[in-house]
Amino acid sequence: MYNIQQLTNMLRSEVEHIPQTGLPLDAFPEKIREIVLDLSRYENFNVEYTASIILSAVATAIGNSCHIRIKGEWKTAPTLYMMLVGRPGLGKTPPLGFIYKPINEQDDRMFEKFNEEWSEYEKIMAAGNRQGDTAQPRKPRLVTTVISDFTPEAMISVHQHNPRGIALVVDEILALFNSVKRYSNRNNLIEDLLTAYSGQPLKAVRKSESRPVFIKTPCINIVGSIQTNLLTEIFKADFVANGLIDRFLFVYPKDRKISAWRRNDGNGSRPDTLSKWREILGKVLNIPCIVEEKNNAVSPLVINMDNEAEEYFYNWYNGIIEEVNAVEDDNDVESRKMKLNGNAARLALIFQIMKWAAGEGEMRSIELDAVKAAVRMIEYYEGSYRRTQKAVVTGSIGNTKDAWLSLLGNTFTSGEAVIAGRKVEMSRRSVYYALEQLCRLKDPVIEKASHGVYRKTTSDASCTIALSDADNTGNIVQSAKVQSADNYNPSGHE
Repeated sequence: MYNIQQLTNMLRSEVEHIPQTGLPLDAFPEKIREIVLDLSRYENFNVEYTASIILSAVATAIGNSCHIRIKGEWKTAPTLYMMLVGRPGLGKTPPLGFIYKPINEQDDRMFEKFNEEWSEYEKIMAAGNRQGDTAQPRKPRLVTTVISDFTPEAMISVHQHNPRGIALVVDEILALFNSVKRYSNRNNLIEDLLTAYSGQPLKAVRKSESRPVFIKTPCINIVGSIQTNLLTEIFKADFVANGLIDRFLFVYPKDRKISAWRRNDGNGSRPDTLSKWREILGKVLNIPCIVEEKNNAVSPLVINMDNEAEEYFYNWYNGIIEEVNAVEDDNDVESRKMKLNGNAARLALIFQIMKWAAGEGEMRSIELDAVKAAVRMIEYYEGSYRRTQKAVVTGSIGNTKDAWLSLLGNTFTSGEAVIAGRKVEMSRRSVYYALEQLCRLKDPVIEKASHGVYRKTTSDASCTIALSDADNTGNIVQSAKVQSADNYNPSGHE
């Protein structure tokens, strides 16, 4: 039987056409589901962005206070790397500020405390100098969670002072990737993020510190937005090759139309959504995070899956393993699939703690419905990722990539297409999506001859590549003239 709140949320979801988005909003606790729907109605927030940012904020609030046991000694913090994709004006930034507000407010309180302690510290230092006292009081440390503009060294320093965990909340996530080039070739930001995601210790040796910085159990969450036309900058070969992109969850709504503003009809009072959200997230922020003073190491509460949840989780992931094992060519194995178990487990922990914080569950174990909710969200994010990949292919096959098909004969294999792609800086994944898209056009440029073998549909000196967002419409999004391989002069090729 459904209660009144469940029925109301179901009806509101239907009115808002949420089932068509693919987002399993019904997997969220009812109180949080109501918050998402209220923000959509009264703030015009995009439901998909809002629900996903809530997961990111809860992950940040949990931090190193609680870990989930995935298998044996494999335990992990709820670290999520998340990217919000969309055209300008689709509403990526407003929900980010609203959902993270309780954490930012906590940071403000900690900053006020730091200022008070610093003033007292300066008084003691001044008094000590007058009296000739050589004893040095401990210098105050600023404890903060959210950082937006930072150097790699500052990121590690902030985390050192906040062992519970930190969040990189960046309005334009491209700036984070570009910062790799900003601080010379010795910048270890990407390596640090890969290490932190895996839960391995972070170490940093700096001239300004008397001893190395060592974070035994890092917990870094990332959430930021990016415009669709800038995706090709993110999907560069380096970031794809090192596996950083595979660790990101992508939020790219199917419906890219900007919603019209709706006026309040004046009937009934406006809900105090922020207070409701503060109460839920505040409960998570108040979960104790035990820190050993001697070595600044955390001792998280480790939560296990119950029997039903573990069986469901293992069966789900074993299905992915079977798919990977069925692939004959190692080059055809999609490495991203092997990262899904980690993200799914983290989401399961987040869902279980959200249920507890909303008064709809306990924290004794990870239950079956939390695991099912996590798996459904993974399926949603992977659908989002595939849409992102198609957008990347559309953006990357342009005049600068004309040489790709010209490097191939009239008949070629997928392996040859990958090799040709490398010469024009196309990743293997982009090549496979391009092959798929080019075959699906209303007037296809290539066709699949057999498994792994393709042939061009024209042998003219030039042909037009046109990729479409919609598989069946045939609408041209972008085009580029490409010479055929028969007329390509290899003398200019390396």
